[in-house]
Amino acid sequence: MKASSRNKSIAIISGQFFLIGLAAFQIDALGILPIFIIVISFFTSLIHGWLYLSGYKGTDAFSVYQDGAKTKATALYSGFKRKIGK
Repeated sequence: MKASSRNKSIAIISGQFFLIGLAAFQIDALGILPIFIIVISFFTSLIHGWLYLSGYKGTDAFSVYQDGAKTKATALYSGFKRKIGK
């Protein structure tokens, strides 16, 4: 059986909640709650879809942030090291 990606699953489920929120908004049910469902599920599916397409199959957004900060720190360190060495 093929292993499923966590980010792909979350993006698909968030997309389904987005559609449910749109349907609830169209029939004027539950007051302002559908707007919150729409906004939260849209951005959740956007973030996790981007993570899946970027190649982060089983990680969360915080670990991706840490990878980016580590890359930035390594680049800054090597840049300062080169200037000090001259």
